Amino acid sequence: MPKMRKNKTRIKDNVVPFNKPKIDKKAEEEANLRQSEQDRLNIILREKSNEVMKIIDVSQIDKNWGLYAFLFHVKQLAAYELHPSDYVRADDASGKEVVKNQREYLNESYPQFIREDNDENEKKVIH
Repeated sequence: MPKMRKNKTRIKDNVVPFNKPKIDKKAEEEANLRQSEQDRLNIILREKSNEVMKIIDVSQIDKNWGLYAFLFHVKQLAAYELHPSDYVRADDASGKEVVKNQREYLNESYPQFIREDNDENEKKVIH
């Protein structure tokens, strides 16, 4: 029977090292493209919203009704164009983000309207 040679390289504790994850450049490029498109679209939509606000300010109708109508038409468009589950997720997320932004704005601009709740240690807006 032939003699077996011993392997000169030893693996510590018989642990096989993991392969390094391959970098998926195509997925990374797609993510960067998506983020840049989201930023571009966000800038355009912000400008269009400012234009709508100027139109509402110039009109001879209450700002409340003008913003209500604008919000109504945007939500109605989203409801017709998106799948119902996507619409619900987008509506909930946008609502929560608006409330968070309003809370931060009030906290910075009008701290007298914010009180700290001792039970939950959360800042609540006083209305």
